[in-house]
Amino acid sequence: MASLCPDQPESDVRTESGNGANIVDQFQFAQFIQKTMLKLLAFADVIDTLDAKQITLEEQDLRNWMVPRQQYDHLHTLLSVHGALSSALDKIRLSFPSPSSAQVERIQGEIVSLLSSEEAKVAEAIWSTMQQIRTESIEDDDGSFTSLNPQESSNIHKTTQSVVTYIRILQCHCRHVAAIVSEATKPGKYVPQIGNLQPLNSMIIEMVSRLQEKLANISESYSDQCLRFLFLLNNSYLIIKQKLHYESDSSLQVHVAALVSKVEMYMESYLQLSWDPVLSCLLNPTPLCYGRSSPLTKFESAFQKTYSRQKLWKVPDPELRKRLRKAITNKIIYGYTRYIDDNNITTPKFTTQELQELFEG
Repeated sequence: MASLCPDQPESDVRTESGNGANIVDQFQFAQFIQKTMLKLLAFADVIDTLDAKQITLEEQDLRNWMVPRQQYDHLHTLLSVHGALSSALDKIRLSFPSPSSAQVERIQGEIVSLLSSEEAKVAEAIWSTMQQIRTESIEDDDGSFTSLNPQESSNIHKTTQSVVTYIRILQCHCRHVAAIVSEATKPGKYVPQIGNLQPLNSMIIEMVSRLQEKLANISESYSDQCLRFLFLLNNSYLIIKQKLHYESDSSLQVHVAALVSKVEMYMESYLQLSWDPVLSCLLNPTPLCYGRSSPLTKFESAFQKTYSRQKLWKVPDPELRKRLRKAITNKIIYGYTRYIDDNNITTPKFTTQELQELFEG
């Protein structure tokens, strides 16, 4: 990379001001900043042109990622470089005293110009990488996920994991990403679909909406409706745990509220489909439960059957797992207590302790 300005003898600088020593100090400081920035820009050039596939990662299993992990690391690195360039620009503009000599002002101007140019190049690389990740994480899928074992099929889908990872990276660099996304709207590279939101917020909500559509389509292939709604619950719960907005945006609340409502609906659907049939053996013995056995015996048998079938189903989030266990326990205990009270049973034997082992698959 060429020098920002030609070397100039200190004697030539000293003649421009009566305070020669001060001017020389300023000029030497400017030259020091110049050399430092050249080293930074050389590093930025390498990062900007680096192929994401060449980035070395720690040994790990990448089969559950829609987008190769290298892409996310590359985006994170580009955003870090962009942040460093932006910070350097701010500091360069404030580093030189005013007034300065013509030579110092020229060096400062050339440094700012070159840093701004490099910042724009990195921003373009960031936008390109963002577009690639968005496309690959949502649109590419070999459909193999639904062929996994039942206890795996309720787990987090690789598309969800990819989108959530992407959102987390944007959160780490939200100020710079917001500026890049806003800039992309000017030439029409990106047209926000939700007009009342800031561009970055619109982009995130659009991705989440497309992800939800994809998850719903995948879930249609599930023959077990209990498993289907647990799958939707796991994935949707992971989504709402992310910070889905940049800065304060009151218009976003309606979209976040809709996501939360979906999670509650998925949970209620799962509870009804899985555990209402168990309770029906006590509270509504016909037509689902019939035969010579007592309602209590039928209930215990149905409970064990459902528990054994679902014990190894996955709920990876500890908080959600705790909420589900509590909801199931409350539901079962309410129905069981109502039954024994209505039938004057004084020595109940049933306990829900084993429910604390649910979803440990």
